[in-house]
Amino acid sequence: MTFALIISAIISYLLGSLNFGIIISKSLSKDDVRSHGSGNAGSTNMLRNYGKKHAVMTIIGDMLKVAVAIFISFVIVRKMGNISLNENGGALILGIDARMFTKSFAGLFCMLGHIFPCFFGFKGGKGVATAGGMVFMIDWRIALILLAIFAMIVLITKYVSLGSIAMAVFYPVFISVFYKSLPLTLLSLIFTLIVVLAHRENIKKLINHTESKIGSKKENLSLIHI
Repeated sequence: MTFALIISAIISYLLGSLNFGIIISKSLSKDDVRSHGSGNAGSTNMLRNYGKKHAVMTIIGDMLKVAVAIFISFVIVRKMGNISLNENGGALILGIDARMFTKSFAGLFCMLGHIFPCFFGFKGGKGVATAGGMVFMIDWRIALILLAIFAMIVLITKYVSLGSIAMAVFYPVFISVFYKSLPLTLLSLIFTLIVVLAHRENIKKLINHTESKIGSKKENLSLIHI
């Protein structure tokens, strides 16, 4: 089982390293999005510098890659780890439902690949879209609730980064509410920590009241930090 998880982690990380903000900006615009604006390889910076088409393509790509990582991880865990991943199969990994663990495990390493892509000098995005794709794969109900929280916070405060951070903070809360599993909740807290750390500069700006708002002259953004 350990070997299966190692292979799953490597493949998920490599898939995560396919940072579509960088790939799209280089292939379509012959440029590197990281050399502009915030220096972040996500949809917000893509929107700011190249327009909606590039931003939407980035979001789709960064969400789909985690779905692929999860699918491949399911195959690896089934075949190499001899673990049943059938729904209601009852199999556990580290005290967590095997299906939920595999989705979270693959999502975690895919997210790390997105933030620290080995193909692009270990400088990528902030992992929100990739994590969002994982949450949809885990439980669409939680994903929709988090999306609603994001929309409400951004609508009220105009801070996109605050909405992104709030989604990360509330994720383990709803995992706990829906699944009542301490090990799974603790695992979900890792995603919260990663997203918050990835947004540490935004947090400093929020505290100092220097963070850009949607619709401001400084920033005209409408997509989440990724």
